[in-house]
Formats: sequence, structure tokens, C-alpha cells
Amino acid sequence: MRWFLMFLFLFLSAQLHAQEVYSVDNPRVQKWYESARQLIKEREFDEGISLYQKCLVKEPTFVEAHWALASIFKNFGDLESSFYHLDQYYLGADKFGISTQKLIILAEQYFKQGFYVKAKACMDQFQLYQLPADQDDSLLIASIAYAYKNQKTKAGVMPKSLSSSVNRYPTQYFPTITIDNNTLIFTKRAGPSGSYDEDLVVSYREADVWSPATLLSKNIHSEFNEGAASISADGRTLIFTMCDKGQTFGNCDLFISRKYGEVWSKPENLGNVVNSKNWDSQPSLGADGNTLYFSSDRPAGMGKRDIWYTQRVDNTWTQPKNMGTIINTVKDDVTPFIHTNSENLIFASNGRVGFGGYDLFMSVQKEGKWQPPRNLGNAVNNNLDQLSFIISADGSMAYFSQDFKKSNGKLKTKIVQLPIANDSLIKNSSSYIFGRVRDAISQEFLKAKIELFDIFTNELKYTTYSDSISGEYFFALNEGLSYGVYAGAKGYFFEDFRFDIQNSRSGQPDTLDIILSPLEVGASMILENIYFDLASYELTQNSQSELDIVAGFLVENQVNIQIEGHTDQTGDPQYNQVLSEQRAKAVYDFLIESGIPSEQLTFKGLGATRPVELDPALSDQNRRIEFRIRSEN
Repeated sequence: MRWFLMFLFLFLSAQLHAQEVYSVDNPRVQKWYESARQLIKEREFDEGISLYQKCLVKEPTFVEAHWALASIFKNFGDLESSFYHLDQYYLGADKFGISTQKLIILAEQYFKQGFYVKAKACMDQFQLYQLPADQDDSLLIASIAYAYKNQKTKAGVMPKSLSSSVNRYPTQYFPTITIDNNTLIFTKRAGPSGSYDEDLVVSYREADVWSPATLLSKNIHSEFNEGAASISADGRTLIFTMCDKGQTFGNCDLFISRKYGEVWSKPENLGNVVNSKNWDSQPSLGADGNTLYFSSDRPAGMGKRDIWYTQRVDNTWTQPKNMGTIINTVKDDVTPFIHTNSENLIFASNGRVGFGGYDLFMSVQKEGKWQPPRNLGNAVNNNLDQLSFIISADGSMAYFSQDFKKSNGKLKTKIVQLPIANDSLIKNSSSYIFGRVRDAISQEFLKAKIELFDIFTNELKYTTYSDSISGEYFFALNEGLSYGVYAGAKGYFFEDFRFDIQNSRSGQPDTLDIILSPLEVGASMILENIYFDLASYELTQNSQSELDIVAGFLVENQVNIQIEGHTDQTGDPQYNQVLSEQRAKAVYDFLIESGIPSEQLTFKGLGATRPVELDPALSDQNRRIEFRIRSEN
């Protein structure tokens, strides 16, 4: 693909010799043109531009002068003036013939401006020559055909800019939003160009009104650039990019900050395993907090900028891996976003067939493999750059940055929102649980470990900790799964709960305040997620996670317990007694096999002698396993 940056070179090298034939016959204008060309060669740009313009005042259809000015203005960054002269060249040059090289340039620039009909006309003319196309030209040809075909597709609901309380700066981009959709963090720049400082700012939503954006934190804000952030599902971990700081390994590195109460901690560099000597930026943190996607131009990639990922194992980040050719191209693949469900990856690319600039694409993970990405279409993509696209956990709203042309022709980047119809992008949405953890006696807030398991696979899906100051916690629940939730702290009984969202979109979040009781000799707790088949003492597979939690509890707290089996009052009492003892022993045997010393454990069957529910309609609650504290080691 020939970029407009080639214009000046082409003009000076290929046209510097006097032409025998011009598009105008006026000798004086021709002389002015040749003089202007010499001035440009000598880098006397102001004088050269003025002389070209003088040519056009006298001869408005002088296509050679239009081409020269288009090239010069492009190199100076004046895109509006460049395109005006380019268009004038195209309108007037047909009768004189246009070179194949110029046809490619014309097609590309019309394509970038969104004039797909003109772009296709240029490309159709180019293809008449039946010249072999290189990789870049082939992409351009395919993209022009795609955009031309899809430009008239009815897009339905279109993006809408967020209020001026959010879009209050000359430039704002890279939004990230908390799982409750009420806290929006994004990058702002005080001016339109890259020479202006980047900062992280925050806006809060209350009753569908966004508050005026303000600096996120004095601990994060510095004299250097901070931006491109990703916030964790619980809203208490922020990974972001910091540039031009002495403590970076490259020109931009990934940093982490944690929120305690309402205060963000001083940022810490993620280290030289994650960060490289190159550019590392644009993070997206998975809902489990253990998978981090980001963009980098480090060596060994597929193209210029690629999407990479790293995983946290035992609180240490692994060596990043490239996502490969399914996701990455030979050009730029940037601004990754992993949805809360961990199944949908959205990113921007200029190396795939699209509408021009950076288009947004989505890949879906099936059976652990990422599928070929698809263009998100003209509801979000156009000829300008679309970047940093995110979708709310419930799948109902997208937020991204989009370029808008102002009345003066300049571009302004704003954050926009786009309502999403049910299942149109996200098949499995997410909701969340939130609440506080307290001590049952003192009612003080506790820092507790909270784990989320898939009931049926026993896979640990998520681990978080309640805030030590406020007791608050959040974590995501994905549609189509059943969960076991465990909360515990040293010196306390753990609590367990079950959430089943198999058959519906997530809907409203759940509120779950957790009360933890201090360990006392004689106190007991019911194990809610221990399962047996009817009339059986064989533990089912979905009991695994609960039993693992009990084993971990015993290791951490070093207490001696009695495991007690209970049945309901139906059937023969002697049979119930034997079954209850067999079930208690099954739990005992599992814990022994898990490495718990036998001296910490005893077991006992109590049959139907200690019901917790006397209502016959609720008698199934009497079928249970519980354990009782005998003593402390």
C-alpha cells in the first residue's frame, strides 16, 4: 500500500524534470509551477505553497498543482486541505490519464475518508491493468469491496456520545467500567495531540447521570503519562500504563495499583517478566484476576503491535505468550478487551478487512480455542479509528472511543455508548454478587478470602478478598453455570453458599452479606455443598470443592473436629443410623486421603435424632453433614 507520505518523494523524484505536456497550456502558469517545484526541493515550503496556489488561482483545473499541494499538506498533517486538492486532482485528471501508482493512492485516501464509491471506482480502474498486487494492496482491494458492499446496511441503534461531564476534555479514550456499571475510569488528554500529558480520570453514575470527571487518585497521578487502564471485576485492582518514567523497562510499562477503602495504593511495576524493553500497554484483566491481555511491539510478534497474554500462578505473572495468527496480523492489533465471561475477546486492528482505519473485531473462545475474529460491522465501525471497545458485564451496553469531525474539520475523540440487543454480541452474560463481610460477635468488618467454584466441574473460577477497611467484595457470576461460594478467615468458621444461573440471563445482581463466626469448642457448622445420591454414601463429584475447602480450613486453623452425619425421619431408624454413619465416614476418609492427620478427625452418625427442621415439607434440610469443634491443637 502506498501511503501519502510517499507523495513528496514521488513528486520530487518523478516530476522534477520539466514536463513536455501539462494539463494547462498557459506558459506563465507552467513556469510558476516549475519554480514552485524547485522551491519545495530547496525546502522553501511557504514560498512554494504560495506559488502553487497562485497557479490555481489562474488555472483552477491545473491537476499537477493540485497533486503537489495534496502531497505537501498531507506531510504537514493538514488532512482537510490535502484531501481537497486530492479530490480536485481526481476530478480533473481522468482525461489526462492516471498512473497505477496514483490510482492506488487515490483509492486508499478515498477509502480512508469514507468515500467508498470513489474508492471502488479508482480500484476498479487499477484492476483493469491486471497488475500483481502485493499484500498491502490486496488488503486494500478486499477492504474497499467489503466497505462498498456493507456501507448501506441498516445499522439499527447507533453510538451516542456520553454527556459533557464525561467528554469534557479535548481528548478522552480507553474506558474501563466496574462490574456494577457505575464507575467509569478512562484516559484524558488536555490537548488534541500526543505532546499533551495523559491522566486517568473517573466519573460516577447515579440515577443515570454521570458526575464530572476528576483525577482518579493523587497516588497514581504524576508528571508522567498514565492511561489505558483496566479495572478488576471487584473494582479493587487497577492495571494501567505508565510512560516516560525512570522506573520503566521500556518507553511504556504496565503498572498495578490496589484500592483499600477509598484510597488507591502507590503504583507498582509488574516487573520485567511481563514488561519488556519495548512498548507494553493497553491491558485488559480477566474477571478471575489471573489472566492479563495487553498490546506490545516486543520482538517475536506476528506484526507491528500484537496482543499478548500472561497468567498469574501463585501470585506470580508468567512469561507472556503471543496470541498467534488467529488474532494477530502483520499490522497492528491493539486495545484488547476480555469480557467478564472470559469467552469474548474484542480488539482493534488495521490488518484485517474493514471500513478503514482501525476496525473493531471479536473472537469467541470455544472449547479453549479462540475462533477467527469477525468484523463488528457498521454499527460501530466506519472509516475513522475505532479503539478501546468494552462491554458491560450484563452484555447490554458497549463503551468505546470514537473520532468525530468538528465544525472546523479537526477531529475530537469522545467516549460513546451503544445499547446492545440481547444475545447480539454476548451469548453468555454476567452478573455479580456483592456485599460485606463481618465478625458475628463484634460486627466489625473483616478481610476474608472468598472463592468461587463451578459446582459441576469443581474448577476454581475466581478468588478475591473482602476489603479490610469496608468489608466490601464483588465477584462475577456467568450465565450458564452453577457456583459454590466459600468465604473464610483464620480463626473463623467458613460460610458456603450456592448460586445457580443456568437458565436465565443474569438480571439483577445478588446482595450477600457474610457473617463469620469465631471458632469455639462445641460450635458446629453445616456443610451446604456435600452431596450423595439417594440412599447412597458415595460422595458425588460436585462435593469436591467443598471438601477441599474443609481440608484447607483444617490446615490453616489446626482444630480437631467431629464429622457428623444426619438423615431425615423417613424410613427405618436403624437404616438411617447406619447410612448417616457411612456418610460421615466417607467425608472422614476423603479428608484423610487429602493429608489431614487422623488425630484431628473423628466421625459419628446421628441418624434422624437431631433435626434442624420439623416441617415435613422441609425435611430434606435434615439430610446433612456438619462438623463440630472438639478442641484446638
